[in-house]
Amino acid sequence: MPLDTQSFGITRHWLSTALSRVPVDADIFSAARLSDARKGFLAGKNQLAAIKNWLVSAGLLDLGRGRAELTELGQLMAAKDQRAEEAWTWWLVHLHLCANSDAAPYSTFFTGYDPGGTSWMPFTDVVEQVGQRMREGGNGVEVATVKTYFTGVQQSFRAGWPLHDLRLVEQRAVDGEGGGARLRRCVTSPADIVVAYATLLFQHAFFPNNNTVEARVLLERGVAKAMGVRDQAYRDALSRIHQDSKLSGFLEYRRAVNLDSVQFVKMGIPALKQLRAYAYTLREVQWP
Repeated sequence: MPLDTQSFGITRHWLSTALSRVPVDADIFSAARLSDARKGFLAGKNQLAAIKNWLVSAGLLDLGRGRAELTELGQLMAAKDQRAEEAWTWWLVHLHLCANSDAAPYSTFFTGYDPGGTSWMPFTDVVEQVGQRMREGGNGVEVATVKTYFTGVQQSFRAGWPLHDLRLVEQRAVDGEGGGARLRRCVTSPADIVVAYATLLFQHAFFPNNNTVEARVLLERGVAKAMGVRDQAYRDALSRIHQDSKLSGFLEYRRAVNLDSVQFVKMGIPALKQLRAYAYTLREVQWP
């Protein structure tokens, strides 16, 4: 099911409030607690629906029978960065959305568009193209609905919002387009531990039974696009990871004539847990 943003982006306050409130107030999102939730999150009814959808799609929140519970990933964030101020926290949010096919149009946009393009894309064109890709993938969502959902994605990458500060998207308003925006993907230089985690995450999401995956296949799945890096920069990062005493314990990069692949020394949820906790301890992931 697509990510229904209700046209609202995800804010630092909303994430921080969820990380601090849910562990001690599991029914905060229940219908009977609507008034309390609106006060706690400083949000209206539709915004609360959006908050839940963002957090569930990012793998931070489980919902059931009117009760909410932080996932293991959410609990880690609550323990390490409850105020949601660290870049690594927002990389985790972003990457888990990208690796979730059900988080379209977010995942569709970030795994489908190359970073570093010279042309600016009108918002309406992006909506049409993303909607077409969603329909091709089996998500029969109307263009008007895609526009509503993607408006929340676009809002999340406006200046002053935490996801914007990852520098993955640049946007500008254009005169004569009814206040519409134009967007383009940016080239970034994430820390190698971000690249290692993204690679493990995409392997777990899309190739869970394969302990070796061709780099070409991972690239086709959009792992480099999700991070805003070009294909060669991704391969260069894999080479550095292969030589790193700690990160090479998770994956190794193998190159042969006309073929390169990633061998996963560790894989699955245990490896992801270990690496994301290590990243918080290392504090190597900084804001651009």
